[in-house]
Order: sequence, then structure tokens, then C-alpha cells
Amino acid sequence: MVSALWADMRFESSLRQGDYRVFSVYDHALNLYNDQAMITLVSKDKPKAPLTCVCDLNSFLKHQLTAGMPVLSSPHTLTIGSLNIDLRNTVIDSLSDIRGYHLNLKSIATGQQTLVNWLIEHTHQEGAIALFSSPQDAFSNQVVDILNQYLNTQDPAYLLSLIGCGLGQTPSGDDVLVGMLALAYSCNHMEFIQQLKYVCEPALHQTTSMSQMMLSQAFEGQFNQWHQELILSLSQVQKVREKAEKCATLGHTSGTDFMVGVAVYGLSHK
Repeated sequence: MVSALWADMRFESSLRQGDYRVFSVYDHALNLYNDQAMITLVSKDKPKAPLTCVCDLNSFLKHQLTAGMPVLSSPHTLTIGSLNIDLRNTVIDSLSDIRGYHLNLKSIATGQQTLVNWLIEHTHQEGAIALFSSPQDAFSNQVVDILNQYLNTQDPAYLLSLIGCGLGQTPSGDDVLVGMLALAYSCNHMEFIQQLKYVCEPALHQTTSMSQMMLSQAFEGQFNQWHQELILSLSQVQKVREKAEKCATLGHTSGTDFMVGVAVYGLSHK
């Protein structure tokens, strides 16, 4: 039996809404879905996040779970194949609201530059980070071209092309948008957020199911724990590199793509 350590309040309420099945299985994450929602279980070394439950295990892969498996739910237990999750002592909580940070772009300019410097030092990686070097593949080229168009014009209409741009469960373009939204929300730049929602929300069907959920949450100001810590570190310069290293461990390029989005928003709103 594996203990559930922490769960987002909306995870608990969503769990009661219909029968779930396994959507996808990764080493550190297990995604479940039904007709109404998608929720996620993560290993204990991953961040708290919206619609997520943190479990006291290191890997989901050893349980030989496969897409389509049914999820059996009782008041105190989740059973998925050989995996049994004990919900009795789960801490039910909600993440802090990034809108309460009240950041000012001028006051975090040094933190922003520190983040840009970190990105420049790590441009050997794939994805949107190629903005700070020479793109290495077709998708990186495409994302970089879109970002350069936006930086040259500051027209949010160009950002529409980021939806679904890239590979994997959360394409690079989507992660970049989440980073831009995170910094915009922390600065209470609601005009930009409303413009981006108007441009991009109708096109969410063009990306993956996982990204649709992630972007929908971001449009409402909901971000995972490590995203929030990275944003907050911009006002505490000595912590930027530490939080950037942690954020970079998210997904294949998701963490660095998010940070590129943060940097781009700062560069475009000096």
C-alpha cells in the first residue's frame, strides 16, 4: 500500500466525479482521465500542482500500469492494477495564489537578468532555450522564430502559433506560454492576460490533452509549486539559480521552456 501524502483540493473533488482510467504512465507521473477531467498522481520528488496528488513512491513504472486501465475508487483507497493508494492521511490543501506576489518588473530586473544568464549558460539543451543560441532542430527553429516575431512587435497574435508547437505531452510552445502567464499573473498584468486568453483559448484543441489542461489552469492563474518558487526567486536574486536548476528537472524540456517564457515576458515588458 502506497500513502498519498498531499492532494490539491480540486483533485479530491474531481476524484468523485465519475469513473477514471489511466491516460498515460511515466516514471514520476500517472495521468488519469474521464469525460470531465484529467488528474495526476506524482512521485514524492515532484512538485505539488493543480489537480495533483503527491504519492509516497519513487516510480510508477514498476507497477506495470498501462493506458486504459480502470481506476477503482473507494472513500479511502485508489486501486489501479497492482498499485494501491491509501488516501486516509492525505493532506488536502490548495496552492498559494501567484497573484499575491505583487511583483514589479523594475524591482525584479536583476533577478530577470540572472535567469537570462542561466539560460544562456545552458543553451546546449533542446527546446525553446535555443532562443539564446542557435536552434538545433525544426521545432526549436519554429518556436524561436515565433518568439522573435513577438519580441520585435509585442503583438500577442503571434503567440497563437506557439499552441501545440513542439513534441511530447506538453510541447515547448505551450510551456513557454505558461511561463509568460506565470510572470504576468505575478505582476497583475491583467490586460496582457486577457489579450492572450482571447487569442489562444479558442485554439487549445490544437495541442495535446495534457497541455490543454496545463494551459487552462495557467489561464486561471494556477501553476505548480516549482513554477511559483522560480517566479518568487526573481525578487530574491540569490535564489534564482537554485530554483532554475530545480525547475529544469521538470519533463524533458518543460522546465527550461517555462523559464524561457518567463524571460521573454520580462524582455518584452521592460
